[in-house]
Amino acid sequence: MQASQVPAPLRERLGPDATSGLLDLLQDARDEWRSDVVSLCTERFERRLVEETSKLRVEMAQGFGQLRAEMAQESAQLRGEMAQGSAQIRAEMAHIREEMARGFSTERGELMKWMFLFWVGQVVAMAAIMSAMLRPLR
Repeated sequence: MQASQVPAPLRERLGPDATSGLLDLLQDARDEWRSDVVSLCTERFERRLVEETSKLRVEMAQGFGQLRAEMAQESAQLRGEMAQGSAQIRAEMAHIREEMARGFSTERGELMKWMFLFWVGQVVAMAAIMSAMLRPLR
C-alpha cells in the first residue's frame, strides 16, 4: 500500500512519518496474516491428504483380500476339476486295458479292424502309383 492511498485527512493528522509507519505496520500485519492463512491451509490439506490416503489403503487392503479369497476359491475349484478329469481319464484307460485283454470284442476292436483295412488299402494304392511312375524309367 502506498502513502497516496491513505485518506488525506488521516495523512495530514498523522504526518508523513506516522503514515509511513502505519503503512509498514499494516503491511507487516498483512504478511503475517497471509503466512498464517497459508500454513493453516497447508495443515488442513496435509491432514485431509493423510485421511484420504488412509482410506485408500484400507480399501486396497480389502480389495486385495477379496481378490486373494476369490483366487483361492478358483484355484481349489480348478484343482477339483483337474482331479475329476484325471480320474475319468484313468477310468477310461482301465476300460481300454480291459477291452484289450478281451481281444477287442467291442466297438473299439471294430474300429481298429477298419483302420487296419484302410491302412492296407492306402499302402496298396501308394505302391500302385509308385510302380506306375517308375515304369517309364526302366
